[in-house]
Amino acid sequence: MTTAATTNTRHHPSWREVRDGFLADPAVQVSYQELAPRFAVVRQLIALREQRGLSQRELADRAGMKQPQLARLETGQVEPKLDTLQRLATAMGCRVRVSFEPADQTAVQGEPALP
Repeated sequence: MTTAATTNTRHHPSWREVRDGFLADPAVQVSYQELAPRFAVVRQLIALREQRGLSQRELADRAGMKQPQLARLETGQVEPKLDTLQRLATAMGCRVRVSFEPADQTAVQGEPALP
């Protein structure tokens, strides 16, 4: 007979395991790489907000937006727009810098290498 104290041995996959499973598909890999810059910007935004000790509501208030709008941005549900990023940066005492670089990370023929 089993007792009520039996342990659940079922494995719940981690986020990394789930992500790696999806990324095994080459088509998903391509889409994921295309979204990498967006993910990087969102990670920076969250890290900066947390470093400043601000809640989503506090930052949203400072930037003149609603907290759910910031939450959707931070969870990747909406694409970050430059003007929104500028408002958020200003609200945290920062500025936004955008740069272009060759896709292969090397200088284009005849052009100086980017810093």
